[in-house]
Amino acid sequence: MEQGAILIVGVGGIGCGWSSRAHIRCSKLSDLLLIDADESSFELSHSAHCLHLDASGRGKGAAALPNLAAHRLNEGISNISPLLESSELVILLTALGGGTGSGAAAEIASRAKDSGSLVISIVGEPFAEQPLRRAISDIALPKIEQNSDLTIRVSLERLAWQARYRDSDWKLGSEWIGELIEGLVMTLAKVGKMNLDLMDLRTIVNRPGNATLIVGNGSAENPEEIVNIARKSPLSEISADGAKGCLIQVEGGPDMTLAHLNLVSEAFVSTLDPDCQVILGARASDDMAGRLRLVAVVSGL
Repeated sequence: MEQGAILIVGVGGIGCGWSSRAHIRCSKLSDLLLIDADESSFELSHSAHCLHLDASGRGKGAAALPNLAAHRLNEGISNISPLLESSELVILLTALGGGTGSGAAAEIASRAKDSGSLVISIVGEPFAEQPLRRAISDIALPKIEQNSDLTIRVSLERLAWQARYRDSDWKLGSEWIGELIEGLVMTLAKVGKMNLDLMDLRTIVNRPGNATLIVGNGSAENPEEIVNIARKSPLSEISADGAKGCLIQVEGGPDMTLAHLNLVSEAFVSTLDPDCQVILGARASDDMAGRLRLVAVVSGL
C-alpha cells in the first residue's frame, strides 16, 4: 500500500486516546486523524492531523450533545476531506455515550465509505450502570454499523477487567486495542511470504452476518496457546465458532517455520464452519523473533 492509504481515526476523548496509542505501534505505515471538542485530546500525539470541534467556544467537550458534535463536524469536514479521499482503509475508533463519538463517528464513517475506503469501526459501548450513556449509544450504534464495512463492539466493562489483569489503564485500550490495530496494519501494509491485501479483506467482511477481528500473540514454543489467547477475546461476546469466512495472518520472526504456520492456522480454523472460505497469509520480521502473532477477521457469524 502507498503512504496515506491507511488512516487511523480517533473520535472523542477515548477514541483519540486509543488511536494515538495504537498509531505509535505503526506510525510509519499509517496516518492519524484526531477529532474532538476537547483540545487536550490532541496532546497525545504530535504527528496527528487534528480537527477541533469547539462545541462551547472554550475548548471543552460536547458533553451529552451528539447533535451539536455532528453540526460542528459538518462545519469543519472540508478540512479533513483530502485525508479521507486519499485513504483506502479507514480504522475508526470511538466510544459511545458522550457527545463527540456518538455524534460525529457515523458521519466520518459515511464520508470515508463514500470516498471508496474500506471502513472498520471499533466502538466502545458504555458500562451497564450508565443508563443515559447507554441510551445515547443505542441511538448512535446502528448509524455507525450502517456506514461501516465491519463494526467491532468493545465492552468497556470487559475492557476494564482486562486492564486490571494487565495492570494498565482501560481508557488507553488496555494495550489490546493497540495490538489489534498494529496486527491489522502490518497484515495489509507489509510484504510477506504469503501476501494479503485489501481485496482479500473486502472478500471476507462483505459476507452476510456478523463479523469480528481478533488477535493473539505469544511464544513460538507454544503455537496452540496463541490460538487459545485469540479465542478468549476479553472485549467481545462474539464467538468465532462456525464462521463462514476467515482471513488469517500468522506473523513470526526469522525462526518461524512452516510447522508453526500449520499449527496456528489449523488450530484456529478447526472450529470454523467446514465449508468456511479461508484466506491465509504469513509474514516474518526481525522484531518478532521467538514470538508468533495471529490476526484473524472472521465473518458469516
